[in-house]
Amino acid sequence: MNIPKKKHSRPFIFTALYLLSFLGGCEDNTLKRPEPVNSSDGPIETSPALNKADRAYIRELAREFANEFRKEIGSSVPSIHKNQSLDISLSEESSGLLDELGNAHPLLDHCTEAVLEFYLQHKDAFVISNIDQLPKNLQWENGSREEEFSSPDAIRGGTWKTFMSDFPRTLRTIGPDANGAFRRYLLDYNGVGLVMTHPNSDGYYPGLAKRWALGEDGRTVYFQLDNDARYSDGKPVRASDFFFTFYFMRSKHLQAPWYNDFYGKDKFLKITLFNESILSITYHSAKPDLVERVSIRSIPEHFYDELGSDYLAKYQWTQEPTTGPYVVRQEDINKGQSVALTRLPNWWADHKKFYRNRYNPDRIMVQVIRDPSKAFEVFLKGDIDMFSLSKTSYWYEKLPNDHDLVSNGYLTKVTFFNQVPPPTYALRINSSKPPFDDLNVRIGFQHAMNFELVLEKIFRGDFERMRTVADGYGMRSHPTLRARKFSVDLATAFFAKAGYHSRGKDGILVNDAGQRLSVELLTGYKHLEDVLVVLREEAKKAGLDLKLKILESTAAFKTASEKNHQVVFSAFNSFVELFPRFWEPYHSDNAYSPGGQKKFNADGSIRSDAIVKTSTNNFTQTAVLKIDQLIDQYRVEESLEEITDMAHQLSKMIHDHAVYVPGWKKPWLRMGHWNWVAFPEDWGPRETRDYEEFQVFWIDDDKRLRIDGARKSGQKIEGLSGVRVYEKHRNKL
Repeated sequence: MNIPKKKHSRPFIFTALYLLSFLGGCEDNTLKRPEPVNSSDGPIETSPALNKADRAYIRELAREFANEFRKEIGSSVPSIHKNQSLDISLSEESSGLLDELGNAHPLLDHCTEAVLEFYLQHKDAFVISNIDQLPKNLQWENGSREEEFSSPDAIRGGTWKTFMSDFPRTLRTIGPDANGAFRRYLLDYNGVGLVMTHPNSDGYYPGLAKRWALGEDGRTVYFQLDNDARYSDGKPVRASDFFFTFYFMRSKHLQAPWYNDFYGKDKFLKITLFNESILSITYHSAKPDLVERVSIRSIPEHFYDELGSDYLAKYQWTQEPTTGPYVVRQEDINKGQSVALTRLPNWWADHKKFYRNRYNPDRIMVQVIRDPSKAFEVFLKGDIDMFSLSKTSYWYEKLPNDHDLVSNGYLTKVTFFNQVPPPTYALRINSSKPPFDDLNVRIGFQHAMNFELVLEKIFRGDFERMRTVADGYGMRSHPTLRARKFSVDLATAFFAKAGYHSRGKDGILVNDAGQRLSVELLTGYKHLEDVLVVLREEAKKAGLDLKLKILESTAAFKTASEKNHQVVFSAFNSFVELFPRFWEPYHSDNAYSPGGQKKFNADGSIRSDAIVKTSTNNFTQTAVLKIDQLIDQYRVEESLEEITDMAHQLSKMIHDHAVYVPGWKKPWLRMGHWNWVAFPEDWGPRETRDYEEFQVFWIDDDKRLRIDGARKSGQKIEGLSGVRVYEKHRNKL
C-alpha cells in the first residue's frame, strides 16, 4: 500500500517520543539541568521507577526502532543520534528550537541534552526565529558619534606592577569567594559585554555586538555580533552562547543567588536568535537605559563540559575563557604570593575603536601585600607602579609635595576630579518621631549643622559639601539646589516657629511646656566621632542639644532599620547609573503598611492605624502622597527628558521636606604614580572611579631606566611634574 511518507512521520515521532519521554531525568555525564529558578518554572518530571540501566535500554530501543523505521519509509525521517533529545510535549510547538521531526535547530545542534531540555522547558523565553522576521524599520546604532577616551601616544609593552591585600581564593568570577579584589582583573576591568557604556557621555560603544537597535515595544534590544569576537582560547563568540548565559546564570550549582535573581525569567522575558550573528533580548519593562540593562556578557558554552554539584571545585583554579585581553596562565599562579596576567598577543579587539591604545601592558604582576603601610613602603621603593593617596595622612604627611621623590621628578601626585554618584554621607531625620514631626524643627536642625566647619577642620578643605539627595548623576542631578548653610539666626528663627522661644540656663532652647530641644543622633561610625563632636558643639550655639549615640555598626543599622532613631548619621553606596533611585529611600511603601494610598487620610496625613515598616532604607520615614505619586510616575517613565525633569522635582520636594541633611563627598580620586607610567592628556574618563578601571595608561620602560639611573645618582629630572590636578570634569556649579 502506497501511503505518503509525511503521514507516517507522525506515529513514528509519537512512538519514539513516547519511549524517550521516560528518559527525561536520566543521569548524564554532561551538563546537568539546573534547579528551577522559581516556583512558576515547576519541576522537571522524571520516572523514578526506571533505573539507569532501564532508561539506557529504552533509549537504545527507541533509537533502533526509529532508525529501522526510517529504512522502511525513506529519508524524510532523520536518524536519532546519541545526543539528540526529543520531547513529546514539544513536537508541535518548540519556539523554533526543534523542527517538526524533533531535530535541534542548527544553531543549537552542539548543545548537550541537558541544555537543550532546559531551553525546551522554557520555550517561551528561548526562541529561534527566521531572519525574515527581523523588524525592517530598526534604527541601528554603532557608537560612531562617540569619542575615544584613550591616547594615540600610548606605548604597548612592559609590566604593570600592582598589589592586592589578600591572595584570591578562586579564579571563578561567580559563586562563593569569587567577589574578591582580584576579580577586577579577570572580569570587571577585563571582560566585554554586548555593548559598553561610554564613560564620558550617556551613550554606548560596541562590545561583542558591533551594532544594536531598540525595538518598537521599548523593551527589546536587537544586537548584531562582531564576527571578530573571540574568547581567549580562540573559539568564536556564538549567538547561542547568550542562550547558554541564562542556563548558566540560573543554575543553583553556582551557589550565587544574586545572579540567579538578576538573570531571572521575571526580568529577562525572552531571548531570540535570528541567525548566527543576530539576536534580541526582551526585558520586563521599557527603560531609557535599556541597552545597558540587557547588554549581558556571553558565557562560553564550549568550556563548561559539566555543570553539576562539583562546579565550585572543578573550576576553582581555571579561568573561564574571556573576551577581554588578559588571561591567567597556570604557571603564573604563585599560591599565597602573586598572580600574573598576560596580554593576548592577537586580541580580537586590539585595533578597534574604543579599545585601541588601552590595556597596554603586556603583563600585570599582582603581588600580595596584606599591610597597607607595607604596600606604601614598597611603592616608594619603585616595586609598585601606582598607589592610592586618598587618605589624608598619605597625601599630606607621608608623601608631601616637597618629598624628594616628588620634587626630583620621579613620582607624580595626581588629583583627578570625576563625576560619579558619591556615597551618601548624611544625617537622616526620622520625621515620624517628635520633635521632628514638625517641619520647622527639621529646617531649624539643618541650619544648626555646621558641616562647613567639619570640611575645614576635619578634612582640610579637600572634601565638598553634598548638595542634594542625588548628586553625581549628571543632568539628572538638580543644577541649582544647595544644602542649607549653617546659620544660628535662621536655626533659632525656625525653632521659634515650632514653639522653642527661650533658652534655659545651659543655653538650650525650651518651649512653653518646659521641654528642652534635645535630640539623639545615632551612628555606627566610630571612626567619624570627631565629625559628630564638631556638629554637637556647634549646634549648642543654635540652642540645640545633640546627644551622640555611637554603636557598633551592625547594631546601629539594625536600630535605624527598625525606625527606632530620631536622627541617624549613615551613608549608602551609589552605583554609576543613568538616573538616581528615589523609591527605596523616600516612598511611603517603605515607611508604612498598608501599601499604596490606603495608608493616607483624605487630607494626606498618615492614618493612625498605619504600621511602621521596618527593614527598609526609608530611614527618614518619608510618607508624602505627592512625593509617592511622582515617584510612581518616575519609575515607569520611559522618556529620559521627563525622567530628568522628575528627578529635579523629586530632589526639590525632598529638600523642602527637610529630612535629609547632606554631608560631604569626595569629588576626586587621588593617587601617586612613578613617572614611567603615563596617562592621556586629560588623564582619564569622567566616570573613572579607580585609576585601574579603564586602563588608559601605559608603561614606558625607557623612562623607567632613566628614572632608576637618576635615583641612584640623586639627580633631578627636569620636565616631569611632581603634582598634577585635572579639573576638566570638575563640577563647578
